[in-house]
Amino acid sequence: MNDISQKIYDILKSELSDVTARTLLLTRCKAINKDIDNLTLEDIKNIEPRLLSSVLLFGGEEKAKTIKERLRKMH
Repeated sequence: MNDISQKIYDILKSELSDVTARTLLLTRCKAINKDIDNLTLEDIKNIEPRLLSSVLLFGGEEKAKTIKERLRKMH
């Protein structure tokens, strides 16, 4: 995991369980054809909507809103 993916993971983990955060990040990286070790700031724009739709499903609207705000501060 590089610095960017670690920050995204930490953001997700602050609102979701460790397992859920890791699984979401891994599966959404695959969805945009990126390895978790090679995420860039530009990739956040592509991965963010995929992550947020899952967070909304698993964590609800409030958690999705919080994560969205924190992800947006990254780029």
